[in-house]
Amino acid sequence: MPSSARRVVVSDAGPLIALGRLNLLHLLPALFAQVQVPSAVLTECLARPQNADATRIKFAVDQHWLMLCDATPITMQGLDLGERAAIARALEIGAGLLADDRAARQHAAALGLVVIGTLGVLVLAKRAGGVASIRPLIDALRTSGQRLSRSAVAQALTAALEAPE
Repeated sequence: MPSSARRVVVSDAGPLIALGRLNLLHLLPALFAQVQVPSAVLTECLARPQNADATRIKFAVDQHWLMLCDATPITMQGLDLGERAAIARALEIGAGLLADDRAARQHAAALGLVVIGTLGVLVLAKRAGGVASIRPLIDALRTSGQRLSRSAVAQALTAALEAPE
């Protein structure tokens, strides 16, 4: 997604939780015209209310950085309720999709959706001047238990004009 494309996106839980862990949810309204979150996705994000990411996601909703929306999940094998709802909403309104799950990304792309994940959001944020470097953010995500493939990290670092691992 070109950095100049301030478009509406629909988010799945993965990118919201990851950005919540990093305390970077405030980047989303700077990068996108609107970030819609189906209620099924929000329920997933807030399932562990004691976690800092859940508190931060709730705050982002209260600040209207994230806009709640209704979505009737599509029927698709191998995806959870939130992923199916986010894909359905993105298709319904012609929006991009924020998703990290490989299967969800593949299904969405096969349906013609523009898909960006957490690493892509970090690259866009760096290009827009919202973060100085993505490497320490990637390290923090890995430390928090986020699984990131070497190839995805290498692509993100290259796109952010940072030295690969």
